[in-house]
Amino acid sequence: MFPLRKPPAPPWRVNLLVVQPTPFCNINCDYCYLPNRDSTKRMPVSTLVRAVEQVLAGGMVGERLSIVWHAGEPLVLPVSYYEEAFRALAALPAARGKRIAHSIQTNGTLINDAWCQLIKEHSINVGLSIDGPDFIHDAHRKTRRGLGTHRQAMRGVEALRKNGISFHAIAVITEQSLDHADEIFAFFLEHDIRQVGFNIEEVEGANRSSTLAKESAERKLRDFLGRMYWLQKSSNGAVKIREFDRAYEAIARSAAPAEGNDQSEPFGIVSVDCDGNLSTFSPELLGVSSETYGDFCFGNVLAGDLARVPKNRKFKRVLRDIRAGVRLCAETCEYFALCGGGAPSNKYFENGSFASAETMYCRHTIQAPIDIVLADLEASLGVNRRDAEAARGRETADSLVA
Repeated sequence: MFPLRKPPAPPWRVNLLVVQPTPFCNINCDYCYLPNRDSTKRMPVSTLVRAVEQVLAGGMVGERLSIVWHAGEPLVLPVSYYEEAFRALAALPAARGKRIAHSIQTNGTLINDAWCQLIKEHSINVGLSIDGPDFIHDAHRKTRRGLGTHRQAMRGVEALRKNGISFHAIAVITEQSLDHADEIFAFFLEHDIRQVGFNIEEVEGANRSSTLAKESAERKLRDFLGRMYWLQKSSNGAVKIREFDRAYEAIARSAAPAEGNDQSEPFGIVSVDCDGNLSTFSPELLGVSSETYGDFCFGNVLAGDLARVPKNRKFKRVLRDIRAGVRLCAETCEYFALCGGGAPSNKYFENGSFASAETMYCRHTIQAPIDIVLADLEASLGVNRRDAEAARGRETADSLVA
């Protein structure tokens, strides 16, 4: 359907380093894709330094390196751990002339004034996972004793607000969410949460099923997203929804079609776990295993393996299969120019192969928002054309009368 140009060749560009400082999480969401969430291992700061050194030394980073602290719950490690880590990174000779920007994705339950002080001191971007009002959130995001976590997360929200820290929210959409678009939108509006992204409940990693993986739920999800778009528009953008912003961006750049994306191109995203194991492509691949490939570890930063990843046999096999999937998308999907080939992890866990095409992620996170935005743009252009034609008609009538 779309011509696929030759993929970018080495040296590849690192756009994002995902650091998993510990697999442990203090809560137990039932849709979480991460295995080993009971392990309390932590990444030594020396391992972090080795990872950043190798990324910077490889000539794959421009003036700015983005680091996301992620998976399980980064804030279970103390503030002092991050203070030590930031000092060590600032002292790296390879970091001179580079801007290292940090982000933390957190469930919010542990945020207090000490964390807020660290966040402000280091200009850390904060993403907070909260699914909406308590009856939606607490249905899936529970403590290890089975209790809801909404109240604790809202304490984190209040601490951020009190300290003047802006943040964005990520809400997981399950089948239960689909009947409550108005309540979910009103929650974010009421609590002055102005930027929201919707992650669908995915079949991925340790989460082997999804309440959205049925035809009736798929139809309702389209309605849910349509309602969210209308609510966003009618509020004059008081709450900005990531999926619609991305859809507008994709449509705006459609004159220069996508050629892959950060998840399907090597080293666009580099992920490192607490033991120094490294991976690339979708961050969700690190730490999970498969019958076909074993794990998705392509080396270890403690062994200096980052530069050797392109020669790794497993990496070559995964890359070959991912590129076969991107070609299949280009041949079969009318959205390819706006997407670049989907997310490899979703393809593997849903379809059983990287060399495959459409997934739930594609349909709900890419296609549906683009369809909704395009329909609105087309309707708006139609109204504008009618208005212009009516104006020309009035001008003609006026000239005849004159």
